[in-house]
Amino acid sequence: MYNENNQLLNIGCGNRYHKDWINVDFHSTGENVISHNLLNGIPFEKERFSIVYHSHVIEHFSKEDAPKFIAECYRVLKPNGIIRIAFPDFEKIVKQYIRLLNELKKGNEQCEADYDWIMLELLDQTVRNVSGGEMLKYCIRESIPNEKFLIERCGTEIKNLIEYGRKCLSNQKNDNSIKSASKNLLKKLKRKGKNIIMSISRENSREFKIGKFRLGGEIHQWMYDSYSLGRLLKMVGFKDIIIRDAFTSYFNNWQQYNLDTEIDGSVYKPDSTYIEAIK
Repeated sequence: MYNENNQLLNIGCGNRYHKDWINVDFHSTGENVISHNLLNGIPFEKERFSIVYHSHVIEHFSKEDAPKFIAECYRVLKPNGIIRIAFPDFEKIVKQYIRLLNELKKGNEQCEADYDWIMLELLDQTVRNVSGGEMLKYCIRESIPNEKFLIERCGTEIKNLIEYGRKCLSNQKNDNSIKSASKNLLKKLKRKGKNIIMSISRENSREFKIGKFRLGGEIHQWMYDSYSLGRLLKMVGFKDIIIRDAFTSYFNNWQQYNLDTEIDGSVYKPDSTYIEAIK
């Protein structure tokens, strides 16, 4: 179980955590992960931690709740403590969209599959009404024309999803449909606070099911770029705000924990932007 003396906090950790940290998520994914509803704040006393880290979490809070969440991060940090945030950068996605759109307008049809995927990155996780949405359907086909592009953008998670989707498809002896493979895959996916898989409702109402899903934590409720997230950090009281890469940090021992990187030195979520600040 976690060490009460730890001064390192990983919030919304999902399955990506380290035993030397205190790890908290909406639902526990292991004995080293504390279950807590983060909408009710961070369950620790003020000025407890030297570093607070969260990856691809902030976008799952509403625009209204995000400042409260960042203020809680500030509260539990010691003076001169570090906050580090990894997030899907809206600016980067939009730049890719514009680049690919312009290529298609020039007649470069080879970019069409990449364009389709970027459109999903832009929209799907905000508008979907069922778990996994169109992105899941895209990833569990037997043949993905731009598989390399997906893995370069999204890293280990998408690679594992593609591999597992193919395994599901190969096991479908009587029904090789996307729908059937999706159902099997969703049963296997871990339940995470920032990507909660909705349990099957006994209610028959489509509207009820959609409402329950959209309040369940999986969808993106807002998106950030480096400017807007930096402004939010400054508003709460943070200083020395700086954009990082996956390897560098105010925290000298950052790389040893492999939260943003893999053991082989690759980046876990290449689509991320990393921002840090000091209390």
